[in-house]
Amino acid sequence: MKISKFFTGTVAAGLLFAIYSGCSSSTGSYQSSDVYSKPIYGKLAAKTVAYEGPARNPVIIVHGFLGAKLKDTKTGKNVWGNFRGIDSIESMSDEKIRALAIPMEIGKKFSELKGSAVPSGMLESVGVRIMGINFKLDAYSDLIKILTNAGFVLEGTERPKGKSYPNLFLFYYDWRKDLPWNAARLHEFIERKRTILQKIYKKKYGLANFDVQFDVIAHSMGGLLSRYYLRYGNQDLPDDGSLPKLNWAGSKRIDKLLIVGTPNCGYLDTVLEMVKGLQVQTGAPVLPPGIIGTWPTYYQMMPQVSTRSVVYAGNPKNSSINIFDPKVWIKFKWGLADPKQDNVLKVLLPNAKTPRERRKIALDHLTKCLKRADQFIRAMQVFADPPNDVALFLFQGDAVLTTRQASVNNSGKLKVITLEPGDGKVLVTSTLDDLRAGRKKWIPFLVCPIQWTAVYRLTAAHMGITRSEVFADNMTFCLLVLATPAQRARRAKFEKHLDKKLISEDKP
Repeated sequence: MKISKFFTGTVAAGLLFAIYSGCSSSTGSYQSSDVYSKPIYGKLAAKTVAYEGPARNPVIIVHGFLGAKLKDTKTGKNVWGNFRGIDSIESMSDEKIRALAIPMEIGKKFSELKGSAVPSGMLESVGVRIMGINFKLDAYSDLIKILTNAGFVLEGTERPKGKSYPNLFLFYYDWRKDLPWNAARLHEFIERKRTILQKIYKKKYGLANFDVQFDVIAHSMGGLLSRYYLRYGNQDLPDDGSLPKLNWAGSKRIDKLLIVGTPNCGYLDTVLEMVKGLQVQTGAPVLPPGIIGTWPTYYQMMPQVSTRSVVYAGNPKNSSINIFDPKVWIKFKWGLADPKQDNVLKVLLPNAKTPRERRKIALDHLTKCLKRADQFIRAMQVFADPPNDVALFLFQGDAVLTTRQASVNNSGKLKVITLEPGDGKVLVTSTLDDLRAGRKKWIPFLVCPIQWTAVYRLTAAHMGITRSEVFADNMTFCLLVLATPAQRARRAKFEKHLDKKLISEDKP
């Protein structure tokens, strides 16, 4: 893996920014060993926040798994996003169960399976009701607040003084559906926002057909979706099992991709939850394997076989189990292959009259999900350097013991046997996409298909990363201060139209 020249600039600029804007009260002291919880921002930083113009890339937030509300178009009711402590699979209506699942049908591709639930907004906060008391838990509101404090204007909100148009956008999507399919939706979203901004720039600055590019902040599974788009654009995975053409089509619209807590090498809890069921948080319903096993995205986040995340119990060599082989799921009665899930399948497949018929449909869906996931992961693990005008920043949590390896006995029972550093959901090695994990022969340096511009390690949990002052400080610095070669080239081309007082000292 090559080390980007941009990396050295990132580190040097970061140090300078810290010197000028993060000075402590111990002015002039060589001896002070104080540590502070928050940075101090100076006049230069204030001018940076106040700036509005084409030299500032607009930002798109891409949420992670479970991160968008879902609404049933048939009933108009919410099916994801507001949880009540009394909910259980037994208390859910058949309509809600069917709305939460992805339809299953033999002979149909994922793109042809259309259910009644659609995304209705990003999950900025989660409504929970326990013992008759309502609670609000922050989801992505922290991230939005950091960005608005940094001078970005969220679409659909009141514009602060000195700002005349939005430059912060929320891409919410159906997190249950196939990631390449969602990447095509991201492309459509970007093109719509790009057209809007081009019209604004033409009217306000006299810039015709300005080459608007975006900075993307992608959390968790959103990082996989965004990385796929960066590599392959809106291409689908080929039907014959081959890989799409790696053309970096998304780089034509993305300058910087900031990835936060993304399972670039998968995470073990996907397997555990598809076998045992999913509980998002205390007070939320426990969703059975029969529902979550219909979601293609869950399989696309499973750990790679090479990581040896699932092994046979009692095997001294800890030989890895191919969790992408449908025969393994059938043998161990996991997920949709578990006959005990027939009570859920009865609801999901009301037209299938017998357990045998329902099982046939479920196993067909399981096989399609596993095959598609294996193909997706292979596409994401191709070694290739991105165009040199694209910057990739990683923010990862490293302070929580996280599930690393599970063993399975002859009856198919899974048991977690190893924990390693991570954010409580995703391992450090997975966010890095460190392919040394699971190898018997140790290699001293990172082996990774991603050319990271810089990596920031944080002592935070999976959703706590965005609450970290270290995250806020470095993330906004990457967006507001660092410029990719593409940004510099665009600015130079249209410099005569821009406010030279703000940018004349930063010529390439």
